[in-house]
Amino acid sequence: MTLAKMGDAENEQPKNLTDLPAEILLLISANFETARDLRALALSCHTFHRLIRDDGWKLFVKASFPSLSIPNPALGRHTWQQLAESLTWQSRCWDRRALQFHALLSSKTVPTNDRDTRQFHRRNQRLFQAIVDAHFDPSTQEELVVWGAGEDIVARHRERVSKDQGSKSSWHRINGKDLGFQVGHDDVNAVKIIKHQTGRKILSGRHNGKLSLVSAEPQSFGELLSEFILTTTPEAQSNGKPQQQEETVNSLDVLQNGTSTLIAAATKTSVVIYDLPEELTSKITPLTVYDLQEDVFTSETSRLSRAKWMEQGETMALALSGTANPLRYLAVTPTGWTHHTAAKNLDIAAKFELKDSGNLCPNSLEPVYRNGQTTGRTSLILSSWRDGTVRLQDLRTSSPFDAVYQDNIDPWADAEALMSYGAERFITGGGDGLTVKVFDFRWTKAYYHTSGLSCQSCLPFPPPSQSFIKQPTQYIRGRAKCDYLRQSLCHWHEFSKSIYFRPNAKYFLSNSLSTLRGRSIWSFVRGSDISPNFYVGISGGVLEANLEPCPNFYPPEIGTIDPNFGFPDWRSRAPEHSGYSSRAAPPMLMEIGDGLSYTGNDQPIRLPRMLECAGPRSFSLGMLEASQHHRLDINYQNHWDMALMATQSIAEWLKHRERIRP
Repeated sequence: MTLAKMGDAENEQPKNLTDLPAEILLLISANFETARDLRALALSCHTFHRLIRDDGWKLFVKASFPSLSIPNPALGRHTWQQLAESLTWQSRCWDRRALQFHALLSSKTVPTNDRDTRQFHRRNQRLFQAIVDAHFDPSTQEELVVWGAGEDIVARHRERVSKDQGSKSSWHRINGKDLGFQVGHDDVNAVKIIKHQTGRKILSGRHNGKLSLVSAEPQSFGELLSEFILTTTPEAQSNGKPQQQEETVNSLDVLQNGTSTLIAAATKTSVVIYDLPEELTSKITPLTVYDLQEDVFTSETSRLSRAKWMEQGETMALALSGTANPLRYLAVTPTGWTHHTAAKNLDIAAKFELKDSGNLCPNSLEPVYRNGQTTGRTSLILSSWRDGTVRLQDLRTSSPFDAVYQDNIDPWADAEALMSYGAERFITGGGDGLTVKVFDFRWTKAYYHTSGLSCQSCLPFPPPSQSFIKQPTQYIRGRAKCDYLRQSLCHWHEFSKSIYFRPNAKYFLSNSLSTLRGRSIWSFVRGSDISPNFYVGISGGVLEANLEPCPNFYPPEIGTIDPNFGFPDWRSRAPEHSGYSSRAAPPMLMEIGDGLSYTGNDQPIRLPRMLECAGPRSFSLGMLEASQHHRLDINYQNHWDMALMATQSIAEWLKHRERIRP
């Protein structure tokens, strides 16, 4: 080629969009807000189809859900496009409060009076506190949920076959009485599922101090693999006495990084750390023991309740009771572990009038990850306190991320259990019976499902009941359509992202079944960040919560469960030999405000209305589109609200809002 021709080739301009380098095309597609637009681009030509299939969906998922831990689908039975489909579907369900519950209740009752077990009344029965753990493997589509039921351990294993077929499931049990365990003294306090070598194992800690590892595989379930030695002092180790009888395992936490597995067991006075060997032995001794008794405890009532790994094992958060500074942490130093009191943000404490008087809910520690791709690297901790607040703070520094959350309707109800979904939302429950609360962290979100819906000239409907936050007043007249060139959104799209129109929600379950009354919540767990369901450990059983929108018509159209990770038969009955009965637990919904703590939260206010789970409704064709723009799932929609939106102008709607505003 001559120099002249080479110059002409270098100056040649691309004639089509597809002539641009792949890197530039991916930068363009990375700005798409919805999966719908990305899919439309992929269908436009072979070049875009190949580009988006190979890299576009991956970039969309990571940009839209940065705080979730997303499994790499390279070796699994799913693709990046399926991950995008499921995560956007789940986000829509969360925002529209499309959450349903199913109860698994034990038929086993425990008498509190052992002197006469033949004659006792219902008021004398004690229900066990279910402590749950779950694991979902997207590569095999298998889910395992395990819970401690008093002195027993119960497990359910199921494998997803397809979207339209029932799952393959089996139930298993370790009967504590067969092993010589007694009710109460030998109850399971903590349980964890560990993926070890080629199979799964169950790590359980009991009230009697016994810590053991058993097989979780269906064909060898319950087979004892290893026992762990709880040793608190060298003197206790040398005298030959069984130390398990002197200690209580209050909590367990597992940190798995590649082939390394670290276990932290919290007893009343110490943190015992184990390094699980690749080749298991019958007895496993501690890697190290940190005794808190000399450094922390000032009275006989002080004790350690919970320990959680953070910062990839370099830090461990601690929850204590009976002390003035109940939130502590251990940090690794060149000389070993050192103990510190968690840093406090004095400005936050003064703003919300916080008083740290040892009133931390002992089982409520939950690490929060702002970057799901670096699992374990966080110093942010979420904790619940007896004054009704849920506090987010940095253990080491007074960080700008500190925030305080609270139920604006019932600000005094504390939370015994917490579970966070990255930086998207967190779930609480336990202080006021069987009520599950969904809180938004109120950080800027990367994905809104409303961006994929058509423009509307009205405001989001129906108007929420917000007790403290001010209503938006910046209404721009005549903006019925989005103007993307001017980066101007229509009324509906703009205010659908506002905190005012996205209140938190509380699900009441006690009234759905008489057998659920008087029970409490003790634990939350989910199988993975992409699971469309989670589990709630309650008194005497387990609740399975599943994202499931109500169908527009019956029989339901395809899409009422997660299209790639949902179990279509999740409401199936428990087998007779399981010792459990199963039944639906339809919720009642109440919106409880923006969830931020205010000094005036204890002021009397008008309660928001309670919304019943009404089930499917038959809409006319004219109303079906309006139902898609409703803030809530069809279960909670009102025909009158949608009829008003379909017929009236935004000015008339604003007048209506002023009339019904609480």
